[in-house]
Amino acid sequence: MPIIACGINHKTAPIELREKVVFSPEKLALYLQDLSANENIREAVLLSTCNRSELYCDTDDIHRITEWFCRHHQLTPAELQPVMYFYRNKDAVEHIMQVACGLDSMVLGESQILGQMKEAFSESCAAGTVGTLFNRLFQQVFAIAKEVRTNTAVGACPVSVSSAAVSFIKENFSQSLTESNVLLMGAGVTMDLVMRHLQTQQPKKITVVNRSAENAAEFAKKHAVHSAAIADLPQILAAADIVISATGSTSPIITKTMIGLRKKPIFMVDIAVPRDVETSAAELEQVKLYSIDDLKSIIQKNMRGREHAADKAREVIKQRTQDFMAWLHSLDLVATTIRAYRKQIEDLCDGELSKSLRQLQRGDDPVQVLTVFAHMLTQKLLHTPTVQLRQAGFEGRIEILQLAQQLFAIPL
Repeated sequence: MPIIACGINHKTAPIELREKVVFSPEKLALYLQDLSANENIREAVLLSTCNRSELYCDTDDIHRITEWFCRHHQLTPAELQPVMYFYRNKDAVEHIMQVACGLDSMVLGESQILGQMKEAFSESCAAGTVGTLFNRLFQQVFAIAKEVRTNTAVGACPVSVSSAAVSFIKENFSQSLTESNVLLMGAGVTMDLVMRHLQTQQPKKITVVNRSAENAAEFAKKHAVHSAAIADLPQILAAADIVISATGSTSPIITKTMIGLRKKPIFMVDIAVPRDVETSAAELEQVKLYSIDDLKSIIQKNMRGREHAADKAREVIKQRTQDFMAWLHSLDLVATTIRAYRKQIEDLCDGELSKSLRQLQRGDDPVQVLTVFAHMLTQKLLHTPTVQLRQAGFEGRIEILQLAQQLFAIPL
């Protein structure tokens, strides 16, 4: 049962490639069913976020996984292979646990990834690609994530991408936020977190635009800000000083043309993957456009001081990984033992059956032959267990006797 963890993330691939390797949540079940039907994969969980696209699976052929990634994203192996990583068995389990605990995130200790992984697991269960092995694995992973957050300080006051975006604006935007109009593109969890940090800066005006007018209105009411229809986006952009964007769109929403006619500067932080703002907009003199990868310096500053807690969390993960692998190896031992025991019994039966068939062929009484066959087979089946049980009784090893009663369902 080889466990594989593979994919790309913010450490191995730039945003230009990561946004091409995104698995749409709406099509996750189709991706998983395709894997199961065509790629010889026994179990699978698919995780896709703004900073990683990873496949966790039980398979013997990792080469087909790379081909599958390439096929679904119209990429060549030459483009994808240099940035893909593959972990197997113990290393794979450890990697999955680190991801769930936020230790492999751009923001050390961030908690959003655990919810994303739980959602990915749930989707995979619904798609029928989770069996006994991965069910046990991910229940263990989620328990470890809870243990790490409870017993270490790795998640204490974590910096988030959302808070980093606001900090980045504070450090790099030339005007005062209290005199600025802010446009928020998106109304999801990420933008909720942005609002938590942005409102403390008291911008002059905050307007939210979303592809769903209903969601935009609900978000605006919750945070006491303005909302606008996406059809009015060009006019809203004309009045905005700052744009923060984080939608789930698979293609750009804000185009170069939309902001090409404005004269005054506009500061844009696009933390969506795939990006919401056309990259060509950065060619305009009045536009300063930044992506999620530009926030790394802010994030790194705030990570200092939490590395000790991260080291403690990694120690916990290493121990729990060993525990899981010991359980996994015990399954192999059980399977091996059952096969060996079955073969031993079959060999005994074959030996006695051959004798009985020869006796029948020479004309011996069938009843007598079958009686001897049953007696001899019973004697040979019971000989070794009887000797061992007597020895265990002589040595006072009561646990062996109790185990035999349980193993053979012996009523007393």
